[in-house]
Amino acid sequence: GEREKAIGIYQEMAKADPKANSLLLQAYRLDRQFDKAMSLGKELYEKDPSSIPTGIEYAQTLMDAGKPREGAEILNRLLQTHPGEIDLYIALSQLHAQNRSFSDAQSVLSRAEALNPEEESDRERIRFQRATVYERQKDYDRAEAVFKELLKQNPSNAPVLNYLGYMLADRGVKLEEALGYIKDAVAIEPKNGAYLDSLGWVYFRLNDLEKAEKYLLEASAITRDDPTIVEHLGDLYYKTGDLRKAE
Repeated sequence: GEREKAIGIYQEMAKADPKANSLLLQAYRLDRQFDKAMSLGKELYEKDPSSIPTGIEYAQTLMDAGKPREGAEILNRLLQTHPGEIDLYIALSQLHAQNRSFSDAQSVLSRAEALNPEEESDRERIRFQRATVYERQKDYDRAEAVFKELLKQNPSNAPVLNYLGYMLADRGVKLEEALGYIKDAVAIEPKNGAYLDSLGWVYFRLNDLEKAEKYLLEASAITRDDPTIVEHLGDLYYKTGDLRKAE
């Protein structure tokens, strides 16, 4: 959460090794310093327009800065020269979904599936992304069905366990089932702040406020300045009547 310090370190690293600029670009984007991120991203992209990691990071920066069309152009250009790169399809689908162009997001995934990737992990990632697009469309039944299919193939898929559990908990449905999924995710990655936040949130939904506070505070200590975790803590303290902490 100490982003200015991180940015300072990456700036020093980049002086000695230009490869560190990719880390600096990501840090600028996460800190919402979009002018610096776009300037650096453009510079790196123009130096090496064939770089997939740089292209994806620059496209995401453009999206976050409110320029989704330009971001999509970057990724589509890369797909013309790297038509078999699953990372590009996933990134482009995420960009379209973030821009609420859900039909475009699903269409990109269909193109990726048509490649019939050899790696099972790539096929899982495509289906995971499809489920997240369904969820963002509020098509919860289809999202849940895809997540559960993924868990049948790989019951230890922590991101799927967490996403499915949180999706159910956030809607206040199947809470005991959601708790089981999230507990399994935390067992796999006990220091994952996002998973601990999900665990705290499902306990909040179950009205077990003591456990909710425990895990939300753990999540906050690991993943600082995350607005979702902070909001969950605010909701918790409001419900307990501690209005000063809630404020």
